[in-house]
Amino acid sequence: MSAADQVFSVFLSHKHEDNALAIAVKNALEGLKPGHVDCFVSGVDITAGLDWRGEIRSALSRSHMLVLLFTAPSKNWDWCLYEAGLYTRFAQAEIRSVVCLFNSRGASPSPLADMQGVPAENDKIRSFLELLCRHTWELSDDWRYGPLAPDVTVEHLDEIAKQIASAFARAGSTSTYYPCHRIVLDLGEDDDVSAGIPESARVLEGPGETTGYTMSLFNLAGGAGRRTWGELIGSVNAQDAPWRKELDRNFVDALSEKLFPPFESHLRAGDPHSGQERSYIAILYSIVRSPAVSPSPDSAELLDRRPRGLTILLHPQAVQH
Repeated sequence: MSAADQVFSVFLSHKHEDNALAIAVKNALEGLKPGHVDCFVSGVDITAGLDWRGEIRSALSRSHMLVLLFTAPSKNWDWCLYEAGLYTRFAQAEIRSVVCLFNSRGASPSPLADMQGVPAENDKIRSFLELLCRHTWELSDDWRYGPLAPDVTVEHLDEIAKQIASAFARAGSTSTYYPCHRIVLDLGEDDDVSAGIPESARVLEGPGETTGYTMSLFNLAGGAGRRTWGELIGSVNAQDAPWRKELDRNFVDALSEKLFPPFESHLRAGDPHSGQERSYIAILYSIVRSPAVSPSPDSAELLDRRPRGLTILLHPQAVQH
């Protein structure tokens, strides 16, 4: 049986906020040889009511290659790396079927440093696509059908490469000014959210997330970039502070989609020695949750809407004289 009769399956692993990029890459790759390349994108290809974890495992098991769309090192990539771990079966001595497409201004994530990384640049992407089309078995351990598209033209490869590079350029090219302090947290699969915001939640730092200026309120600017919510709490000695308890109560209420009263307690943040310490009210602004999944297509019950991230605003209070 030749490659002409087969479909090459690709699992596109990506962050939720990069869904538009994933769809663009999906369309581009499937355009290499229409009808013979199929890309799975979790935010698009899982029907409401299905077991989404089971669907992801099933898609991984039938894929010939996993492509990780790595857009910014400041984000938490634990879930994407978990998908890559499920797919690669790390016990193998050599893994060739995981490819990391990464922003050309950065680098691929260190856990995948030994696997193929492709900067999102026209020439590098074109070389990867040519290898995929003409020497497919060198990219996929599970492909046994010869070259996927041996007759693909250089012009067509150039066009597909430009589409992918352009999609990467658009992902993260926008700029937003936030006229407030924002703390953006990322929650892991094992974080306990039953009693409030877990101290193990990772602080996402960078433009559009938690800025160095906001981190300076906690005297933590310029660090290693992998701070936790617990470290922020500890830096202002707020383990038992009223504002922290209030924030935790409201977080738990918000998970049940209950309304809660306005925040009343203040936190003090900044450098008291330089006269820059101020009072703030912490406002729970948003919670990002997993997809709503029903136990059956006819059920209205929603399950497994686990929080994945949240944003806290710090609203400055007027100085009392």
